[in-house]
Amino acid sequence: MQQQVGYRGQMFMDAAVLPARAVYLIREGSADGFRRAVQEASTRWGGVTEPIICVPEDGEIYPGYRQTVELSGVVGAVNVDLPDEQAHDVAQRLGLECVPLSRVDEEGTTRFTCHPSHVLPRDPAAGHVLAREEGALWEVAAAGDLTAEAYADMQQSSVPVRRPRSSDEIGRAQVGAGDTLLQQTAAQFGEYRATGLAAETSSVIWVTQPDDLNDCLSFWNLRALRSLTFGHAPMILLPANEVEHWIDFDRQVARIFSRPAEFAPDAILVSSSVEPDGLHALAHLLGLQHTDEDKVGRAFPPPPLRQAPFTYQINLNVRQFVMFDRDYGLTAQMDIHVFDTGSTVHFASPVRFYGPGATLLHFFGRPFDGLPRRRCVASLVHENATWNGDSIQLKTRAEETYRFKLLIPSLTQACRQVLADTTELYELSDKGRIGQAILEQHDPQILRHPGVYEVIIGLYTKRSKELAKQLKQAQADGSDEATLLDIAQTWGGRARRTYRSAKQFPGKLAATALEQLCSKEWAERGLESNCSRCGQKTFVPLPGTTSAATCPGCGADATYTCTDTGPVVMYRLNTFIDQAADLGVLPHLMTIAALFQQHPSSHFLPGVDVHFDGAVKREADIYGVWQGKVVAGEVKTSPRDFDTAQIEHDVDTSARLGVDTHLMASVHPIAEDTRNAAKAACEAKGIELLVLDQEHLRPAP
Repeated sequence: MQQQVGYRGQMFMDAAVLPARAVYLIREGSADGFRRAVQEASTRWGGVTEPIICVPEDGEIYPGYRQTVELSGVVGAVNVDLPDEQAHDVAQRLGLECVPLSRVDEEGTTRFTCHPSHVLPRDPAAGHVLAREEGALWEVAAAGDLTAEAYADMQQSSVPVRRPRSSDEIGRAQVGAGDTLLQQTAAQFGEYRATGLAAETSSVIWVTQPDDLNDCLSFWNLRALRSLTFGHAPMILLPANEVEHWIDFDRQVARIFSRPAEFAPDAILVSSSVEPDGLHALAHLLGLQHTDEDKVGRAFPPPPLRQAPFTYQINLNVRQFVMFDRDYGLTAQMDIHVFDTGSTVHFASPVRFYGPGATLLHFFGRPFDGLPRRRCVASLVHENATWNGDSIQLKTRAEETYRFKLLIPSLTQACRQVLADTTELYELSDKGRIGQAILEQHDPQILRHPGVYEVIIGLYTKRSKELAKQLKQAQADGSDEATLLDIAQTWGGRARRTYRSAKQFPGKLAATALEQLCSKEWAERGLESNCSRCGQKTFVPLPGTTSAATCPGCGADATYTCTDTGPVVMYRLNTFIDQAADLGVLPHLMTIAALFQQHPSSHFLPGVDVHFDGAVKREADIYGVWQGKVVAGEVKTSPRDFDTAQIEHDVDTSARLGVDTHLMASVHPIAEDTRNAAKAACEAKGIELLVLDQEHLRPAP
């Protein structure tokens, strides 16, 4: 059966369904801003994982907050009570778009979510606890809060809520099975991947003065980063000087300590507003026993559950429990048929929705391996797509089933799209056209086999460029007339291709290398006819040596060059490889071969002429996509050609092309000072440097 044109095969792909989550920006010291941010988060799917950061008057972003935002994977910022200009500046420095709180449901990516009631089945008997009206900040941070309008709306939803009569109900709800409003916002939400996540860890009891903003904010952000899927570290917030009045609370809180004995202590009490003596006193009220043991581990099979008395320590670094990379969403896997013209993606939503709303879709997996994470490449996949980490992100409605037409770009398409996006015009250079023709027919790895490059250099026919170089060098050396005459005589009869025998090459690898070239049809075997009348020596391909030798020049009988063991086998490059070697294309192909060996999911152009705005024209010896990065650079036969001016020019060209990595390559060793000069030039442009030289391009046998 004939293969369908443009069909690239069947591939598995994953899709994650998740809410668009935000970070809330509030003024430093703004308790009202904190309360308002929590009220908004309490009405959003995934709101319990949305961080809040304080911004001082000077607009500085504290390192801890920046790290929180990066770990959280939020897609936008919401300005709660900052000046508009400052909020947009902070968001821009975080790499996020910004919308005012009043427009959070109408503008920006963060609007692609839904109400928590739309991911929860209706349960009229449930009454999820939130803060008391005008309750203390700890109640707001622990259980969530709502404006009066949102409270009335939620009472009519599938998530009925209630304001407790006393604060102890909030403490008890935190140790129950999801009895706070905030816990309900995590329904049908969690991580599908977590890397670097610690094993089972101690429970965290954060203790605060009832209205201490710093403690409440720190707890909120810690809990926002905890694992919802892979970890089971309970985190609760308790007020100082109130727990002693909560009858039987010590027995209820013990539920969160009854876990496999894989770690110690059972609990860590933390606070910035309560003195250590106060933490020890609260631990005593909860029936905890102090310990110096400190371990985190995971055993198989799991050990038995911990038994009272449970242990504790105070003020350890609990942030270490949430320092891991994660990807959020519930996932579905599908197999797709990949065509050059696009593929239909159809799957049932792994999230069941009980009402209208919007959501994000993240597509990831093998089809996107090796693609550069550039906006123009995402636009190839779908006109409305963007990248989110290593996933393609689409903003859409909440549906029971999803159906999309996506184009899975080949590396070739992606490479050319990125190049077109950064240039006014591009085309293959003269070297690039020859190199591309070779790549389409042959695997360039043969050039890195021991001895192959050396015999090609010894075989190729050196033409005018090489003659000009030798004459220029002779002139610079002050050579006499006899030396110049010798060069001229050497080059005078070079219209025909060079040929040599294996013994004319140094070393023991030549014969094997020559035969490898013949096996790839890069070279041919033959004999040498020697005419005694005109002195002409001629290469005769082996298929033409079955009859007596005849001089192709004067037509006289000739003889084949022989030794005592018989005719001498000669070797000659085919015309195409001979021309490629003369033009210096082969080092480009050797570099590409070395890059391919490191990362096979790559695509390269072996030489491009590029035009930028303002009629600026440059050339890049290599341009391509390599391990998902865009790379470009220069390849030189002689490392001495990488002088300061050349390095600056090459790095500037790569920077104009918007590459991730600048490449500097040579078939001979590149000196350390040359590497350092290139590194400094790349650092000034904010791009990486990759150096490949003899050990990579011509590895030792």
